[in-house]
This record gives sequence, C-alpha cells and structure tokens, in this order.
Amino acid sequence: MKINGITYDTGTPTVDGSVTRPGLTAATMRRELAAVAGELYCTAVRITGDDVTRMRQAAETAIGLGLAVWLSPMLPNADEAATLGAVAAAAEVAGELHRAGGDVTLVVGCELSAFMTGLVPGTDIAARLAALADPMSWPPEYFAAGPPPVRFNALLATAVATARKHFDGPVTYAAGLWEDVDWTPFDLVAVDAYRDAANAATLRTTLEALHGHGKPVVVAEFGCAAFTGAADHGALAWTLVDRTDGVRRPRPGLVRDEAAQAAELTSLIELFTAAGLAGAFVFTYVTPAYPASDDPREDLDTVGYGLVRSWPDGRTTPKAAFGAVARAYAPPGIG
Repeated sequence: MKINGITYDTGTPTVDGSVTRPGLTAATMRRELAAVAGELYCTAVRITGDDVTRMRQAAETAIGLGLAVWLSPMLPNADEAATLGAVAAAAEVAGELHRAGGDVTLVVGCELSAFMTGLVPGTDIAARLAALADPMSWPPEYFAAGPPPVRFNALLATAVATARKHFDGPVTYAAGLWEDVDWTPFDLVAVDAYRDAANAATLRTTLEALHGHGKPVVVAEFGCAAFTGAADHGALAWTLVDRTDGVRRPRPGLVRDEAAQAAELTSLIELFTAAGLAGAFVFTYVTPAYPASDDPREDLDTVGYGLVRSWPDGRTTPKAAFGAVARAYAPPGIG
C-alpha cells in the first residue's frame, strides 16, 4: 500500500458530553506525531477534531515531519448547516497548507448518516444506528423530501462543492460500509472498514468491489480493541462499558489481550494489501478518554482502540499493537 496511515484525534465531542483531548498541547502533538512518523513508519495521518485551529496546528506539525495529511473535521450531532460550515473552515485550512506545499487530502465527513442530525431519525448516535437497522420504523417526514439515499448524496455533493471553493486538492468522504455513496464527485473512495463476526467472511470481497468506481480505494479507518474476542465486535467494542453506578468501567468478564489486538491489526493490513487498496488508516494512536489502569476492573483501555495506553497522569506506553503496526508499515530492510 502507498498510504500507511493512522488517525490522530485533536479533540472531539463524546457521547458523554465531554471532549476527548481537552489538555492537548503543542509539545504533546509534536512528540506523538514524531512517533507516528519515526517509530510507526506511517506515511500519512488522518487528523480529526472539531477545532480547526488545533487541526491546523497538528497538520503543520505532521507536514513538517514529512507526513501526508488527511484533514477530517468531526462534529458529532451537528446539523447540516454546522457540518457544511466545518467543511468550509477545514477546506480553507487545507487550501492554505496545500498552496504552501503540503500533501493534503480533505475528508468532508465521516459516517454522516450516523453522526449528523437530520438524515436519519434519532437524537444521538446510538438512536440513529438503531434506526439505520430498522428503516421501517422511520417517521413519514423522513421520506417527504425524497428517498433518504438521494438526500444523503445531495448533501455530499454540496459538501464537495463547498470544499472546492477553497481547496483544489483531493477530496473524499469516510463512508460507513452501510452507506450507499455516489463517488462521482470525489477523487478517492474511502470507507471505514472494521471487521467483525458478521462481515469477516465478506469484507475482502466488499472492498474489492469498490475498485469498480475507477478511483483509488482507501480504508479511512480500521481498528480493534484489546480484549479476548474484540475482533468479533469490530467498531462496537468501545460500547462494552459498564455505567451502572455512574463510573465507566470495562464490562465485567472482558479479559485484556494486547496480542489479540496486534494480531487483528496485522491480519487486516495483510487483507487490505491483498485486496489491492491504495492505503489504510489504523484507528487510532491514543484514546485518553479510555484511560489505562493497573486494576483490570478499572482499565478502560481494554475497550479502547489506541496503539498506546494513556494513563491518568499523562503518561503513554506502547501496546503490542504498536509494534505490530510498525512491523507491518516498516520499509523493506527495517524491522
């Protein structure tokens, strides 16, 4: 693959109403992105977040380290106007970085049928995911303005047109595997491709079919949590959190298993390479919102997707998956 990537969060609103990285500093960005480039052997980083100033800072740092940048604004639960506003703001930054010589791709959205309000019934992401699984339950008003897939692709076309006003580089969208995207206005096909028990037998075929669009195909996001059996849960492992007493803990019975995470990521990189994809971005470098603990009952990192463990005192330590991805991404003769 040409693009050996990783996602890097600069701060995103969570389902609990907080922000994932409130204390992220320029020094931390520099240290972490230097590890992305120099220790993981990544060639690209997908920078996500809701603060365009922070995203720009991370992008400039990454470009200075020789990384290609995929700029990917994330505004969970935003409406259409706010989503398009974020696209415009990110496109302006992408345009400036591109004109200055940076290798920049703009991602105009991520799984918007689930993350954005208005396209699918539901006041939050969980409700919209449930609605996507049961379209017969949708109120009539969601069909009054036309078929939902048509409205969805009209929004994406508007997002691309908005981006092109400010940025003349490559534009894509990070699609969920369930989304029926019209890729005509985009320069690359990009999908979030988590493997789980339901799609394990068909994922490669699904990805290979995307070559039919005649454009480079990239996995914008893939990952696995760090417990035995996490590969069966794919993108939903993070939901296995016990909140019964108001304190988040991994669900009882989960057994931390870094080797399982490492093996799944290695296997997926091999699958993407065999499928002839142009690249992939592993999710994710670090997840401070899922802090590590020496007490297995409190170790939220067990259900997190980071390649490093994030401790409450600010320390980070590499997991087995860090070494696995580094070995998979390393140029010939290294590792």
